[in-house]
Amino acid sequence: MTAAPAAKTASPDKTPASGSTIPVVSPADGAIKPIEEVPDETFASKILGDGFAIVPASATIVAPISGTVTMVAKSKHAVGITTAEGVEVLVHIGIDTVQMGGAPFSVTVDKGQPITAGTPMVQVNWPAIKAAGKPTDVIVAFTKPAKVAALSITATGAVTAGSQVGTVIPK
Repeated sequence: MTAAPAAKTASPDKTPASGSTIPVVSPADGAIKPIEEVPDETFASKILGDGFAIVPASATIVAPISGTVTMVAKSKHAVGITTAEGVEVLVHIGIDTVQMGGAPFSVTVDKGQPITAGTPMVQVNWPAIKAAGKPTDVIVAFTKPAKVAALSITATGAVTAGSQVGTVIPK
């Protein structure tokens, strides 16, 4: 596929050229918050990369960025996406949900699958996660800082799944 010339606003179905702005969308309906406020030190301290989180109000988790699905955790609690420019994104659903063995998750994507921002990836049984005493934050972490020239998350408050919450500029 040949990439179209970079435009001021990249649409999710076009592959932006290196250095151009890539839209980042909310992975769920809910309230957006800084990654530093996630109740998990690994994410809050940005060890896995910068990003943001959503306190979810919906059971459908969508792709926050266009690219290729590069990882689906065996426990179904996390999905990795890599853009054509090499920007890597981890979508981590809940805190310590790996311990639940995949039970509250129904994954609808496969490793190697091309995906467009806003495409549904996982259905979540939030009542089961809450009953297990696990925090429900949906974390979006950009895990390869060497490929990110700039990350700007500008949304605040309530957001809807698939709505633009910021941008990333690849190196």
